[in-house]
Amino acid sequence: MKVKRYKHARRILSFYKNNFGIHEPYQVLVDGTFCQAALVGKIQIKEQLPKYFAGEVQLVTTRCVIQELSTLGRELVGATYIAKRFKERRCGHTTKKIKPAAECILTLVGEANDHGYFVASQDPELRSKLKKISGVPLLHIVRNTMVLEEPSSASQRKSEELSMARVKPTEYEQSVIDTLNAGAPQQPGPKKRRRKRAKGPNPLSVKKSRKFSLLGGRSAGGVVSKSKKRRLRLQRTKAMQVLAQVIQSTDTPER
Repeated sequence: MKVKRYKHARRILSFYKNNFGIHEPYQVLVDGTFCQAALVGKIQIKEQLPKYFAGEVQLVTTRCVIQELSTLGRELVGATYIAKRFKERRCGHTTKKIKPAAECILTLVGEANDHGYFVASQDPELRSKLKKISGVPLLHIVRNTMVLEEPSSASQRKSEELSMARVKPTEYEQSVIDTLNAGAPQQPGPKKRRRKRAKGPNPLSVKKSRKFSLLGGRSAGGVVSKSKKRRLRLQRTKAMQVLAQVIQSTDTPER
């Protein structure tokens, strides 16, 4: 259980450290209600809180908190004694103009918590008002155990805004980008692809046709097989015989 609590605290501390710059020593602003709850639960704030945060802690309070505890009677004498052990921060309220502890703490935190205070309180109304201010870590006691609350919605929204601001270029960077874009040559549009047309056959790969002369001979470049040669030879022989008979008949005298 302790390991989970410590991991929970480290995660939240890293959130406030990375986004709001809250670092050691952690300044914890304590009010009277927290001191009374620690007394009832037998919690040693000075010893246990540095272990819970795994870092150096500086416990502080205000004159208004101590004065309010002193006026509430004997039941809160122990809480008053605990509060007086912490360092006193100047809240600007004089002895004649002492304000309620909750109002004093709100004044000390301000609108942006510039000093990076943690606020330890059991007052639900005070914690509700502090949750509306971004970057204010809250601490309270549950079942005799100190618990660091999850970041409020205001803190998470501010964290997102800061993250976007880190990514967004500055005015100078934007001006340089605009200048480079203005001087850069325009990129040509996409080239039109030509349609492929059907091409004729390769003349080197086409087989040459065989041409024969009228007399049965072959033309230049022609190729004749053996059987065709024999047939052509017979045809020439027969043609010569017919021609010889015609000549002989014309030479023979009539009787």
